[in-house]
Amino acid sequence: MSKLPWNDGTYVDSVVRAKEAAVDFRKLEAFLTVANTGKFVTAAEKLFISQSSLSKQMSQLERELGVKLFKKTRNGVELTQAGHDFYSYARKAVPDYQHEVSRLKMYKQNATYTLTVGALPLCEEYGFADSFSSYWVRNTSVQIQFVERNQDDLLDKLKRHKVEIALARTDFIDESWFSFKPIVEDQLVLVCSTSSRWARHKTVSLCDLKDEQFILLEGQSECTRMFLRACETYGFHPNVPLNHSRHRMLLKAVQRRMGVSVMSSKLVSTYNADDIASVPFEQPIISTIGFIWLRDEQPSKIAQGFMDFVCRDFANKHLENAE
Repeated sequence: MSKLPWNDGTYVDSVVRAKEAAVDFRKLEAFLTVANTGKFVTAAEKLFISQSSLSKQMSQLERELGVKLFKKTRNGVELTQAGHDFYSYARKAVPDYQHEVSRLKMYKQNATYTLTVGALPLCEEYGFADSFSSYWVRNTSVQIQFVERNQDDLLDKLKRHKVEIALARTDFIDESWFSFKPIVEDQLVLVCSTSSRWARHKTVSLCDLKDEQFILLEGQSECTRMFLRACETYGFHPNVPLNHSRHRMLLKAVQRRMGVSVMSSKLVSTYNADDIASVPFEQPIISTIGFIWLRDEQPSKIAQGFMDFVCRDFANKHLENAE
């Protein structure tokens, strides 16, 4: 029997090293998650592993490095000085490794490329879904993994490298963490029943709404946060007996005259109903939607091409609609 070219152990060793590298980078991902959350139990939930398994991984990592990475606090854990130094390395090393794995796929025959995109649940209303579909038709070698979450979850997934880019609101982005590319602006409006006295107004002042009963998107919603901050400038906190994660449920509640709501005008205009009205605020509250990615990490060529295409296609469609 002829000797196979890899019988000298070189091939086997390379496979073992590749598997070990994958394990090591999983430890780095776990380390970043613990560092970002400050709690082992929260990090374990996000990683979908047991807390004991996560603790074991971190103990192994500390033994391998020969230093303590975490110290216990009253509320969880925090990084030691050595941990802070290692965090700077891990934050760059993990995405570099992931990008390189993705880039090397080009050497495979009939290769496909995976792009993980996060987005707020508003793509259909704003027209982004059409642009996403147009991109995929032209780039069938790209497998898009699409994840819909609220704003906080999307930013968390970016930090943990679970999505490469996210389509979300850019109004209060922490620029020490993220870079972004604005795409479209929209304004918040008061949403009420057509039988409401506010429906007869061309505009409404926030200070006149302090006695109203509001039904709003959940507290993690950037629109809700913007509205609450605006109310604070007028010296009141609105009465909000009902929150919901989906805007359509809130619009149904407005139709039933359960209260008034505040959301972006686009979400209202795409909801076909003749018994609700939207009224702009005297002092406009503007929100911007765009692509977001980690500041210290250059988007992959695939991700950059996707963002460029969507921005261009979205702009062209809006010009066509305007005509």
